[in-house]
Amino acid sequence: MAVMMLFAVLSMPLAVSAQATSTPAEGWNASPSEVQQRIRDWRGQSSELQQKVQALGSVASVSVFMPVLFGVGIQNISPNFGDARDGGTRTHLGEDIMAVKGTPIVSPTDAVVIRTGTGTGEGNYVTTANPGGETFVYMHLDHFGEGVSQGTVLKQGSLIGYVGNTGNASGGAAHLHLEIHNSSGVATDPFPRLTSEFTPAQKMSFLTTIFGQTADPVALSQFLVTYFRSTFTSAAQDGVALPPLITGALSTVPATAPTGGNLPTGDLMLGSSGTAVVNLQKFLIAKATGTAAVRLAGAGATGYFGSMTEAALIEYQTSVGISPANGYYGPATRSRVEAAVTTPPTGNTPSSNGTTLSLGRNLFEGVSGEDVRALQVFLNTHGFTVSQSGPGSTGNETPYFGPATRAAVVAFQRAHQIEPAAGYVGLITRAAIALI
Repeated sequence: MAVMMLFAVLSMPLAVSAQATSTPAEGWNASPSEVQQRIRDWRGQSSELQQKVQALGSVASVSVFMPVLFGVGIQNISPNFGDARDGGTRTHLGEDIMAVKGTPIVSPTDAVVIRTGTGTGEGNYVTTANPGGETFVYMHLDHFGEGVSQGTVLKQGSLIGYVGNTGNASGGAAHLHLEIHNSSGVATDPFPRLTSEFTPAQKMSFLTTIFGQTADPVALSQFLVTYFRSTFTSAAQDGVALPPLITGALSTVPATAPTGGNLPTGDLMLGSSGTAVVNLQKFLIAKATGTAAVRLAGAGATGYFGSMTEAALIEYQTSVGISPANGYYGPATRSRVEAAVTTPPTGNTPSSNGTTLSLGRNLFEGVSGEDVRALQVFLNTHGFTVSQSGPGSTGNETPYFGPATRAAVVAFQRAHQIEPAAGYVGLITRAAIALI
């Protein structure tokens, strides 16, 4: 009887809602041969679906683009295919990509959706047919992309869903579990092929389309600017056109260093993610204790505790004498960080007579305000050019502290022997500016 029931489940037509099934038999913890057969069945459900799949072409992509749209680069991932899971009772058949919960996931290739579902292990998942007979599976989604269902034809960069921690990832760090099965249905290691990233211009184009799909584009734009502000300000500095919703969010969503009220209260470590990590990263960027903090500032407060965050935390722990300086955010580090943070002033209007400048708060990449514009005017006036033309150039100063402003601040700090020359405008740099 059990065998007959299992056969009935596996033979169920796709017209039946996959979300209604949450038995282990629906999950990807099944035997490899069962998974292979299931993929073959899904691909052959109808002649219409087969025609869409055949139109994808017979050549698989050698290089796979990073499917998480923001906050994660190929340098932020490490191989975990084949790792032991559940006490060694099974092996990991995909690549876990840690990312901020709610971040859009897009298709790395042209593809056709052949299955969406919800299972006890994989949580919300989307399965796509891809060129060369391959099958990609995206698991643990927070929710599916709007309009994504069986038979949906996807272009490269089309929305799949949003990063989450559903299924057996519930309660853990949000991440995308990506599987790639070859034309025979055998799971292969995605890591060696994840070697490409979409350009900023491509990302903005994809995002414009996503805004047209999502039920609440304003909320999504505010979420993205909250977590990935530096990505957008950097793109704008490079002349990339931003979606209007992002431009609006940049001017309305505040960008501030963490205060005592919003610092993380729990322990954090390599692999953690979420708002608490964002606040810790903002703190480390603001402290600018050395080269590791500078590298972290370049990546921005992504919300994922990776190797760059660990290195910056070790750097900070070393600078303030915390032992062991092991990159673990526990009670000793937390108490030191809380003691170091003071609430910034509510106003950010600078005092300036046109040549000298007195700043009322610390400034760093990602913040905005009229004091940033005044800082750019000061830097341009004193030979530390923010930009030769366009935004940030003389007469075109902006209220956004982006990479070009940071580079000009670094030049100022080096000229005045301020260490570290990290591009963070703190008390020492503010004092030096006020004396000129």
